[in-house]
Amino acid sequence: MENRRCCLRHTYLAVKTQDGKSFGGNQNWAAGCMMRRYGCGVVALGDVLAYLGIHQLSCNTDLLYGILREDGCLSYPRYERYLRKINKRYLGVIPGFGVPNFQIPRAMNRYFRHYRIDLRARWCLSSGKMLERIQDSLSRDYPVILAVGQNIPFWKKKKLTFYRQENGVYLPNTETKAHYVVVTGMENGYLQISSWGKEYFISWQEYLDYAKRYSSFWVSNICLIQEKKRKNHE
Repeated sequence: MENRRCCLRHTYLAVKTQDGKSFGGNQNWAAGCMMRRYGCGVVALGDVLAYLGIHQLSCNTDLLYGILREDGCLSYPRYERYLRKINKRYLGVIPGFGVPNFQIPRAMNRYFRHYRIDLRARWCLSSGKMLERIQDSLSRDYPVILAVGQNIPFWKKKKLTFYRQENGVYLPNTETKAHYVVVTGMENGYLQISSWGKEYFISWQEYLDYAKRYSSFWVSNICLIQEKKRKNHE
C-alpha cells in the first residue's frame, strides 16, 4: 500500500449523541438485543446509503428526510428510525448469525432499483484486486463495506486488531471477528474505518494475513459500488 492519503471527498457521517459526535453509526444504540448483537451489517449498509444520499442529489430518498441537522450532524432519533426501516425493508438480521455477505449487495441493489438510482453493488472475490478497488472507490467518493469474516473453522477464536491513531502512532485498541465496517480512507498501510460509531484503523497486511490463515476471502472481502452502465441507443 502506498503511503499517500486517499479518502472520501466529504466528512464522514457524524451522529449527535449525548456523548458527543460519533464517527458513523453504532449498532449498540439499537433498542433490540438482536440488532445490538448482529446488526453491524445493517449499520454499514445504512451508513453508506446515508452518505450517498447526503452528498449526491440523485441518491437522496424519502428515507433520509429530516435526518440531517443544521450543524451537519445526523439527528439521533431520526437516524435510529432510518436504520429500523433499512432493517425491515432491505436487510433483515438472521438470529444467531447476522447478515450473510452476499445479502449486502443484494439489499443495496434492491434499494437502488426501488429509487431508480443508477448505481449497482457487487461483492468482490478477488483478493489481489481488493486494495486497488478500495482506492478507486474512495477516489470516486463511494464508501466501501468491508467484512472481517468469521473464523474457519468457526469455533476458532482468532480476531483482527483495530487501532486508534494518536500523534501519528497506531495503537492497538480492540479486536473483532465476523464483523462489518465501512472504509472511509487509507494511508500508511492502514485502512481508516468506521465501526461502533468510532474511527479505527486496520493494518492492511494484518487483514490479509487474517483472511488467509484464519478465515477466507469468500467471507473476508468488500462490497463495491459502481455506476450502472448505460446502453447506447443509436
